[in-house]
Amino acid sequence: MNGTFEDFVNQQIAKSAPTIDWILRRDDWMKHLDGFYQIAEGFLRKYIDQQKVQITWATKEINENYIGSYEVRLLEVKIGPVEVRFDPIGTNLIGVRGRVDLRGPHGAVKFVLVRKAASTPPMISVIVREAPIEVEDEPEPGVEEWAWKISTRPPNIKFIELTEESFLSAIMEVANA
Repeated sequence: MNGTFEDFVNQQIAKSAPTIDWILRRDDWMKHLDGFYQIAEGFLRKYIDQQKVQITWATKEINENYIGSYEVRLLEVKIGPVEVRFDPIGTNLIGVRGRVDLRGPHGAVKFVLVRKAASTPPMISVIVREAPIEVEDEPEPGVEEWAWKISTRPPNIKFIELTEESFLSAIMEVANA
């Protein structure tokens, strides 16, 4: 056997999968969530200013694997007798960097944080190998461009660009307007 135990340990560490900074991931998600709320308020601004729409804020605790518990803000929107809520789900999800569900009396719409160029979820496949393989590092949060989009329902999921029209249509859908 050649080499020292120190050499062996260093070789094994070099082969290990990259680690994810979960605190950085959470903080990046919360920054994008605040950005989502700024977009939402912008789309609703003229109705808020005309006092046709009221918004309020609440907090929610999310508990995610590897991240733990943390608090986020919820946006509640009241339009006449109808109330809808933007409910953050989390960041530790498959295929997206974050999700907010818009819930109303007549259903829900999913807003997802995905790669800016994405129009569908990434293909996910499982490959079983006996030999170690090189693992591609996940891009650091903030390095790659992310965008909020609306996710259609399965089985043929598509991502719809978030525009004022698509945003307001989503509210009308869950409010059954």
